[in-house]
Amino acid sequence: MSPSKPLFNDLAILSTLALKGVLQDTIPGLQIDYHATQALLKSIADGASADVVILTGEGIDQLVRDGKVVPATRIELGTSGVGVAVRSGARKPDIGSLDAFKRTILAASSVAHSRQGWSGLYFAKLLERLGLVDRLKKRVIVDKGPVAAVIASGEAELGAQLLCELAPVPGIDIVGPLPEEVQGSVAFAAAVMSTSTKRAAAQAFLDFLGTAAAQDAMRKNLLTPAPRSPRRPG
Repeated sequence: MSPSKPLFNDLAILSTLALKGVLQDTIPGLQIDYHATQALLKSIADGASADVVILTGEGIDQLVRDGKVVPATRIELGTSGVGVAVRSGARKPDIGSLDAFKRTILAASSVAHSRQGWSGLYFAKLLERLGLVDRLKKRVIVDKGPVAAVIASGEAELGAQLLCELAPVPGIDIVGPLPEEVQGSVAFAAAVMSTSTKRAAAQAFLDFLGTAAAQDAMRKNLLTPAPRSPRRPG
């Protein structure tokens, strides 16, 4: 069961785009500021504050080191891998093996990945590692915003993004995850920010993210929930 939205209405929440589908499914209408992890880290470094922040695990680690979050409030949320998507209704290419994936990438008229998101950085390095960058030449579209929107508009034939970011977007079809031998995954975590003056409500929000309802929404949105563990004192 979802919590009462008014319980969290006064919270300022910063979140990576990866949890957007989960939060929209479980607490629809809640105002949350969504951005890529690197953009959020820069914003926080520049002085932005909130009650709750949701980032990659590495991002939360950085905020712990910087004294920006309360370490004892940190919770692990889940992990997601990188997937490939095409415009809704388009033919789904074969990416079932590494060789098939490479053929599909080379045959595509255009390939999109993000500039700032974790998946975009990972995919760019993967193309380089596979020796595909020079062969793709100018067919790679690097976009600041969500890759799914570029695919849905038809601007790119296919694109790579975290599966959990692709899952809630209309207008696209997910082809599948990257081949196992080149798949990468990223973990997400959340914490209460040190500057929060609403720590009880912020902690209640984090507690909700560990409930069965939230974890069901994670699975629906192609996130693998982290094992539930007892809340640490603090």
